[in-house]
Formats: sequence, structure tokens, C-alpha cells
Amino acid sequence: MNILIISDLHLCDKRNSVEFEQNRMLKLADFIRSSGVGAVLDLGDAVSRKELLRDNFADGIEAMKYYLDWRSQFTIPFIECAVAREFEFFEKLTGQKPDSFHTFSNMSVITLAPKEANDHRLTTEQLDFLISALKKADTPNILIASHVPYPGSCSREIAPGIFLEVSQELKDAVEKSDKNIFWCGGHFHWQEEPPAKFGSLTAFYGGRFCFENSPERDGYLRAIDTDTGEISTILQSFWW
Repeated sequence: MNILIISDLHLCDKRNSVEFEQNRMLKLADFIRSSGVGAVLDLGDAVSRKELLRDNFADGIEAMKYYLDWRSQFTIPFIECAVAREFEFFEKLTGQKPDSFHTFSNMSVITLAPKEANDHRLTTEQLDFLISALKKADTPNILIASHVPYPGSCSREIAPGIFLEVSQELKDAVEKSDKNIFWCGGHFHWQEEPPAKFGSLTAFYGGRFCFENSPERDGYLRAIDTDTGEISTILQSFWW
């Protein structure tokens, strides 16, 4: 089974026209149906922050409802990554905790929503949750997902406030495991690059959408096979 990975849709954002956004979401829905994926993992920033929302959206709650209304057309499961500005309403609207655990055929999926340093650092309680979830997982493959990526997931320079802040305890837990661990992040709108290997951990960037007037004018989507752990670019070089 393949899990489709999407990130940074930034719905309801004034930087995209209504027509552009509607066309993007229509084409994305068609692609999800035609690709045969068994689940979708959204790495966060599905909707933009309040000051960037179009005037007809009062706040993040209304924007999230718009996204969830689009999502409701599918029968396959969606797994969501939260960002800090959504904590007050995320669980109530999505029915999923920000830090969550999911199991598929040969892959466990763990979502993390770092609560410190503006989405960049896990609390002690969250680190305990992750280590407990890693022990709990009885599948050979484990996928960890967070909006902010694991350091080294792509060629962007590692500096404060860029990648996730990783303690030695966390590093040891994911890089020195007897299981195949994958860590997927979004956030950067970065170019496509191959996954990076750190011991038992494979860190990668999940894909990107671009804004309507962005000079990049390109995007890609990735998928991961729950049985083999193979990471593939399932849709390459599109512009919607």
C-alpha cells in the first residue's frame, strides 16, 4: 500500500486566487482517486495563518473547516500534522490528536506537533510519547511525520530556527534502532532531493505546492510504500 504525502497547501491564502485554488484542489482530488493510494499524509500548513487568509475567512477555524469539507469526499484515511497555531481547535475539528499513532499493514505512522520554539522543539512529554510509540510499534517500518523536518532532510543549511531541534536522546532513538525508521517533514517548499540516511533513520522531504505567483512555479508529491519503505516521487513537475 502507498501513502501519498502532501504538504503546505496554504489554503484560503490571499496570495492565491480563488480560481487557482479551486482548480488545484479539483486536480488534486482527481489525482488521489486515480493514483490508487491507500491513505494520505498531510504534513501541515494545510491552511495559512490568520493574517494571510482571504477576507471571507475569519480565522483558522473557518479555513480548517474549508479544508476538511474538501477532505470529506474521500473514503481513504487522512493523517494530519498540526502546527502550533492550530492547537486550540485541531483535535476537535479533525478528530485526531496532534501527537498520534496509526498502524497500517507493515508500517506504523507517528505524527508529532512540536510545542516549543515555534514548532521546532519537542517537549519532554512529547519525547517520552515518541519513544514509547517506537517501542509500541510492532511493524518493521515506522514513519514519523512532523511539519518541520528532521535536520539533514534536504540540502538547506542547518541553523537555529530552520530544522527541528534534535536532542541526543532523540537522535539515538531514531538513528540507532533495529527497525527501519523514516522521518518526513514539509515546511520549506524545497526542491526535490533524494532521502538522507542516518543509521537506521531515513529522513526526507515530503513534497511541495507553490503559490500562484511564485517564481518556482513547480511542485512534486511523494509516496511511501508501507511494505517496502520505498519512497517515490509519485507526481513530478506539476503546476496547478
